[in-house]
Amino acid sequence: MPQAVEKESSSSTTAPPPPITHVLETCLMVKDIRSSTSFYSKIFHIEPFLDTPRMSGFALGQTTLLLFQLGSTSADSPMPDNRGTIPGHGPTKDVLDVLLNESASTEPDKGSLHHHFCLAVKSTEDVQAYEEWFEQQEVKVTGMVQWPRGGKSIYFTDPDGNVGEIASRGIWEHY
Repeated sequence: MPQAVEKESSSSTTAPPPPITHVLETCLMVKDIRSSTSFYSKIFHIEPFLDTPRMSGFALGQTTLLLFQLGSTSADSPMPDNRGTIPGHGPTKDVLDVLLNESASTEPDKGSLHHHFCLAVKSTEDVQAYEEWFEQQEVKVTGMVQWPRGGKSIYFTDPDGNVGEIASRGIWEHY
């Protein structure tokens, strides 16, 4: 298990913050929010808790999958009632221009960020069930791995070329 790196502090007596419990949000940039929202709703049989022209959100246990319409989240978003501001995020304009110009290409991998994300299931049987479900739903499976610790993964692509993974326990020392 990796050891925490201690930083030398110059006379600081502040205790370190508490440990992180989990990743709360995974965000994917998508070119067509409607198409991508429909894809994730259908494939994972879940409805979004948030569904706007700018973004969609899906609750996945303790984690949230957010889909952002490419180019619609670059500006800061001030919250109502002076509660603060969410800073803009996503590709800068120069990268966005390249992505959008490349997306007009007829080559399948042009204009895609190929973001990777992994969704957890409990068992290798659950991964197998997704493999069969993906085949039935005509979702492109791009890879499968049997991990040394006994885990199994199946990889798929979404409409934007993002690389999703469904993985069981046994892929990492901690999962």
